[in-house]
Amino acid sequence: MTLVEQIVSREIEAVIVYESAKVIAFADHDPINLGHLLISPTFPYENFIDVPEPVFAEINAVARSLYLRLDAKFSPDGISFIQNNGKFNELGHYHLHVFPRFDGDKFGWRSSQLGIQNINDLRQSLAGL
Repeated sequence: MTLVEQIVSREIEAVIVYESAKVIAFADHDPINLGHLLISPTFPYENFIDVPEPVFAEINAVARSLYLRLDAKFSPDGISFIQNNGKFNELGHYHLHVFPRFDGDKFGWRSSQLGIQNINDLRQSLAGL
């Protein structure tokens, strides 16, 4: 049983900020910043591509609502969304991270050091996509 399923079934306590039959949103227990939330389907779809359209639409509607609520509560400098799949999905259950961002919060993006790419190389690498 995934962590999200355990939260849905109340086997694990969580701070829930939204819940319906198909979607749940709750506080991340190891937040990047205060207000860091996860939005998940209540059913354990594993990856982005597995989530049915109606559930995905509700997740996006909840994300929009939570964006506004986080903005009003924390007055952040920005709000980030992150969603991981495959071996980078540490829960094995689709979830979308939503969290307030603040100047100097030290959260960052680390690239693979490819550097700025030539436009023709980019075209070639994505040809036929």
